Amino acid sequence: MSEIKKSLLAVLSLGLILAVVYLLASRTAEPAKPVIPAVSLEKSICEKVSEQFGEDCQRILLFDPHSRLVFAETNSGIIPVLTNQEFTEFKQFIYPMMDFQEFNEEKGDRGAIDWRADKKSEKDFSIIYGFAEDDAKTIVINSKDNIQPTRFYVRDNLWVWYAVFEKDEIKLPVEVTVYDEEGRIVKGNE
Repeated sequence: MSEIKKSLLAVLSLGLILAVVYLLASRTAEPAKPVIPAVSLEKSICEKVSEQFGEDCQRILLFDPHSRLVFAETNSGIIPVLTNQEFTEFKQFIYPMMDFQEFNEEKGDRGAIDWRADKKSEKDFSIIYGFAEDDAKTIVINSKDNIQPTRFYVRDNLWVWYAVFEKDEIKLPVEVTVYDEEGRIVKGNE
């Protein structure tokens, strides 16, 4: 029995020594400090928008972390901005800008929505985006597997809609169908 006690005491002592070594080793490593930018992403984007377009950035309308997009509003329109993967830094503007006046002037020719497409901003990233009026309740992108884009309200009968794709190919022209509140087609396949 004394031999069993000695073995048990040796195992417990060894376990205690290993536990102390583990605790000391884990305490010496300092936790990683988060990188905190000197300027907020919103302020940084607004400064870049003001520099690039020569007019004041009114506000950031939407931060979409799933697509890494930020939508900034100026006096004349809305510009999509692509951020980095961590959603902490500005990467680039997505062109062309959505222009309020142009949208209002071309209403008779185009109908309730307009669209733009970008497939050059980044590898494996494409976007279809545009303005829509209130009577465009549902938009379906027929040429992209009947996807319904994301929409958000801007002001006075005006919405922004967009869809992001993880590939750098967009078949142009984009074919869309627009439905009103009762499900009637307002505009189709253009």
